[in-house]
Amino acid sequence: MDIVTRKEGNVTKISITGAVDTESAEKLRNELNSIVKNKPQNVVMDLSQVPTIGSSGIGKILIFFKEIDKNNATFEIKGIHENLFNIFKSIKLDKLFPISMR
Repeated sequence: MDIVTRKEGNVTKISITGAVDTESAEKLRNELNSIVKNKPQNVVMDLSQVPTIGSSGIGKILIFFKEIDKNNATFEIKGIHENLFNIFKSIKLDKLFPISMR
C-alpha cells in the first residue's frame, strides 16, 4: 500500500493505492496521524486504487475522521470501488461523511 498526500489550496488530498490489510493499516494510521497534526480544514481521500480494505483500515479512517472533525474540518471519500462503497454504506459511514464512487 502506498499513500500520497498533497495540499491543493485549502484541501489536503490523500491518495491510497493498494490493499489495506492489518499490516498496512498501521502505516495508514501513522500517515493519518501526521496529517491530523497539521490541522487540515478540508480533506479528500481518494480510494479509487484500493481494491480491498479490512476492518482495521476502516477503523483507522474512522478515528482520523473523528480527530479532524474536532477541528470542524470537512472530510470526504471520493473514487471508491462499488464493493467498498457497499461495505461503507452497510456500516453507515455515509451518514458521517460524503462518500462517492467518482
